[in-house]
Amino acid sequence: MKKMAETETTGTYRVVVRYEDRAVRGFVEESELGSIEQLLRNDPQYPLDSIRLRLLDSEEVEEVPTKDAKAVFFVKTFDGDLRHRALHFHENAPIVPGLWVRVYFYDGEMIEGIISNTRDFVLEDGFFMRPTDPNGNNRLVYILKGGLKDFHVLGMRNPSKNPA
Repeated sequence: MKKMAETETTGTYRVVVRYEDRAVRGFVEESELGSIEQLLRNDPQYPLDSIRLRLLDSEEVEEVPTKDAKAVFFVKTFDGDLRHRALHFHENAPIVPGLWVRVYFYDGEMIEGIISNTRDFVLEDGFFMRPTDPNGNNRLVYILKGGLKDFHVLGMRNPSKNPA
């Protein structure tokens, strides 16, 4: 039987808060933040100045500040796949309305994804992005603008309109 620290339960997200020099891994309750759909609308239950994580290694609950973080990654697994090469411009990716963007962090990492076409990504300290790589480990990313080196809008993603 696996220890509780290694398993995700329903209603819980696996989260990695990445800083330039370290990462903090743990679990956060969906009830603390909101659903993925809420987060994509940049409408979390509470401001994301910090996140209450049940730490992976110790199972202690800790308020983890996000102010100096690069990003908060909502991941499928804590292990990831170091051999995975990100795919870009996925023709078979599900169409999710929003802006298709590419972000570059100061540490050289680059991610593409879909963000809500709202003023939040301009006015707020951070924004949520749904990565477009269906085979990647990231389910959702909260990007803090202080960690961004560059930001490009690649296009609009809208469901195709079928003529009647």
